[in-house]
Amino acid sequence: MAAKEDNFLKLKQQLKNGSAGNLYLFFGEEGFVKDMYLEQMKKLIPDDGFGDFNHIFLDGKDADFDKIDDALNSFPMMAEKKLVIIKNSGIFKTASDEVKEFWQSHLSTLADYVLLIFDEQEVDKRSVLYKALAKYGLCVEFKFMKDYEVVAWVSREVQKAGKKISKDTAEYLVSMCDSGVANVKNELDKLLDYCGDEIYKSDIDKVVSKPLSIVIFEVTDALIAKNSDLAMSVILRMKENKESAFNILYLLSSAFDKMLHCKLLLSEGASYDVISSRLKLAPFITRKYIDGAKSFSEEFLIDRICKTADCDLAVKQGEIDEWTALLQYVFECVKR
Repeated sequence: MAAKEDNFLKLKQQLKNGSAGNLYLFFGEEGFVKDMYLEQMKKLIPDDGFGDFNHIFLDGKDADFDKIDDALNSFPMMAEKKLVIIKNSGIFKTASDEVKEFWQSHLSTLADYVLLIFDEQEVDKRSVLYKALAKYGLCVEFKFMKDYEVVAWVSREVQKAGKKISKDTAEYLVSMCDSGVANVKNELDKLLDYCGDEIYKSDIDKVVSKPLSIVIFEVTDALIAKNSDLAMSVILRMKENKESAFNILYLLSSAFDKMLHCKLLLSEGASYDVISSRLKLAPFITRKYIDGAKSFSEEFLIDRICKTADCDLAVKQGEIDEWTALLQYVFECVKR
């Protein structure tokens, strides 16, 4: 089992046993789950009515050394411990020598009465400060949940609400949302308000707001089926919704680029999980790109990626308007 999974399990066990340490780094793309665990950590340290003293939240971009020193070195008020959360410091990605020296000293001498948590988006696991925190505390990565985990979560939430949803319908809902549990939750909340005793696929089609990044797959699916009428109708629907032709063009190009990467990785024998990790994609999105990679030739994908630059130049030079360029681009996809 990978170390990062060990650390996540270790965190869960610590919370279950009430045996948390006093230094943590939370990071990763799955913000919803990360926030859930941050809330659980907060409950470990009651503020005892002195929130300003015992629960301190610092914006890492604005917190200078003096603020941090005051937060870490001041004693808790009428309590045994205090909580300090520093959000988006960026020090685990890039840091000056002065910052490195400051934090190396503080991480190794953190007072027992402090629970310090860094809440970060991205980190560099090779960095000096990441390695220092891993030595003295616990680094926990929150990755996108796997498809079946999100589907199981949806089923539990629907059950809690006293309603029903089939596994197929839950899977369909997840496939219609952007990456991350928070995005699925937003759409599920709308469905729970709208639906009766059970959620059906037809309800999802009526209620769920498909992001442009998902609608793009309707276009690529139509191209795979060589259905130009369907592809064009999806494009025109997006035009009616006031989407930008440039955004659509570059999302298509980005989709082809990821499909090409998938195709090359598949040819090297890479597994589904490896591809998902390499491209930093949610699992169900990875499946869509892999399906496309298997359906399009390498030559086609390279041609479409290069053609995007040609379209961009033609529009900027006034040779063609952006919507005509996009429609021609899609029509050429079907012809090729």
